[in-house]
Formats: sequence, structure tokens, C-alpha cells
Amino acid sequence: MKLIIWLGNPWQQYKNTRHNIGATMLERFLDREKLWELKYDNKYKAEILITSPLTGGDGEARGGSSERKVIFCTPQTFMNLSWEAIAPLANFYKISPEDILVLHDEIDFPLGKIAFKEGGGTAGHNGLKSITAKLWSGNYKRIRIGVDRGENTGVSEYVLGQFKPNEKEIMTEKEQEIFDLIQEFIWVKS
Repeated sequence: MKLIIWLGNPWQQYKNTRHNIGATMLERFLDREKLWELKYDNKYKAEILITSPLTGGDGEARGGSSERKVIFCTPQTFMNLSWEAIAPLANFYKISPEDILVLHDEIDFPLGKIAFKEGGGTAGHNGLKSITAKLWSGNYKRIRIGVDRGENTGVSEYVLGQFKPNEKEIMTEKEQEIFDLIQEFIWVKS
């Protein structure tokens, strides 16, 4: 079983902000895969979807064994409290950090740069810090989505701002690259 999390702040005023790019991309992935809607689960303070089988990168349906079940999760807490959803889910379903993928914004990357990372530090990202602290491990996988740092504004103001039209185009062009990384994570044995 694998756990895929997209970090963001859950309220409407944060939708489509740079800080929520992980949430935006995974929502688009679920829509493309025609997966059911996420449902709120108070026990985990998150919207979750547990599904199997999924399609592979070639669009063909794959087997529905329990090892291919995937939990998609969007914490319904502020970013710095993401652990309140992730740690209980991982503990209940006995999911090791190596079977967890987190999609998140990356201010140290230029806009549109995408990178897959296994383990490592948090680079000051509050959502990642909260997850690492409660899992007692930083060995989970990440898809880092570059949003840049911005100019002439504070980091918080910048990441909580909306994408400009030309920036939206850049991010739309990066969707398939992100979708391929999600599929690879799902289908590669850990």
C-alpha cells in the first residue's frame, strides 16, 4: 500500500496559490485518472481516497492486489500541521516512510522546475518539517514543484499569492511530467 499526499492549505482563499501547487497538481491527476472523489474523514483530519486498481502510465488497468492500493490524502489542516493527517494514516495502515510520496511547492527552484527526491532534509518547509518530526524519518519521497521565491515581496506573501497567467501556462506544461512521476511511484516496487 502506498500513501500519496499533496500539501497545501485547505481553505478556498488558498486554492490555486503557489503554496498549494502540490494540491492543484494531484487534483488534476485524480481528475485525469477519473478516480472517485475524496471524502473527508474526521479521524484523520483529511480528505482521503483509497483505491485499487489504478491505470499504469500507458493507461491500461493494472491488477488490484493490496500492494497496489493507494491512499490519496489532502490534509485539512494548515500546512505546518500536516502530520495530524499523515502520521495517523501511516500508522494505521502500517505504511513505511519509503511508501509515502509528498507533492509540495519548492521556493528554491525556478518556476516550473520539477524534481523527484528520496529522503533528505526539509529546507525549512513547514509541512515537511511536521511530517518528518511525527514519522521519525525523512525517508519519504517527494515531488518538488518549483514556484520560485519572487521579488520585492516576503516569502509568505509570495507563496500565498496566485499564479500570474503566464505562470499558469508554465505549470500546465509541467503537468504530464508530474503525472509520470506519480505513476512511477505507484508502480515501482519499494
